[in-house]
Amino acid sequence: MKSFEAKSRLWKVQCKRNNTVHFPTLEGQKLSMTLEYAGECAKLIEGFNERFKDMKSKQMELNIFATPFNVEPAYVPDNLQHEMLQSDNELKASYILPPLEFYKSYISNDEFPTLRKHALNMYLCLEQLTTANTSFKNLRSQSRLRSRLADANLEKQS
Repeated sequence: MKSFEAKSRLWKVQCKRNNTVHFPTLEGQKLSMTLEYAGECAKLIEGFNERFKDMKSKQMELNIFATPFNVEPAYVPDNLQHEMLQSDNELKASYILPPLEFYKSYISNDEFPTLRKHALNMYLCLEQLTTANTSFKNLRSQSRLRSRLADANLEKQS
């Protein structure tokens, strides 16, 4: 997500400056054309931000799941702070495993009930997103009318 956001912002700035390095088909076009593309990039960024605003609001929760020992305990939700502070160096060194293996093997429900529950919730959310994304990609790639598969057209079907 962050990579796409950064690219979109870069494209917008470059189009505003009439720099067409990433858009060779615009090379040699009038400034008004590249400014039009800058406006389209701005719309793309706005749409992207709107679609993923929920993910941005959950950034701290995702950080706690992905890198539990790299977050500052003072900035995590109150119910997790104590458990984040009681982790030791041996536990931190064990975090080289994939997250699910790590939580299964080292984060016991007795010692870290809140952190374990948080990890399970995050894992389930990510699994649902992955499944939905895969299903949607399959649907789009199998449809011979996939160019018509847009939010506006889908909303008309509802």
